[in-house]
Amino acid sequence: MSIGDFIRQYRKEKNITQGELAAQLNFERSMMSKVESGARKWSESSDAKLASINWRFTLWLADERTGGFISNLLKLVPNFDLHPSALKELLLKELKEGMQALGEIIFARHICQKKRKEAAEKVWFELKDVVNTGVIMMGVLEEEFGLDREALIKKHEYQVKQGER
Repeated sequence: MSIGDFIRQYRKEKNITQGELAAQLNFERSMMSKVESGARKWSESSDAKLASINWRFTLWLADERTGGFISNLLKLVPNFDLHPSALKELLLKELKEGMQALGEIIFARHICQKKRKEAAEKVWFELKDVVNTGVIMMGVLEEEFGLDREALIKKHEYQVKQGER
């Protein structure tokens, strides 16, 4: 499925026009029409705007830009559940694996440089899995409970500045 097909499907599910979606993204309606028809390629520089609209766009773009990371995961785990509680369980599992990998890198400090680099790469991959799952979870929660992403980001930044996080 192309990005244009995905955008069209989303619009139809949400019962919004090309113009309404274009306005949300600060684009011209004609640009959305061209993307949907395949006459214009979607620019990677616009990914963040599109991803901010809905978690499903975030997921689709992550899959597209990583050469199928998400769809490959879904093939490996056919019963993968996007429900928030299932994602929380997956996130906790990935966090545990990340902590184990971090323990290995601490242990590897006393080993040769090559082994340390391999251990560091393993931790990096584990953390990337955690981040990807966390982003998906955030999107699911935003959609499921009608949360305002921008307001939450501002609130989080404020809490960080206040030392609450």
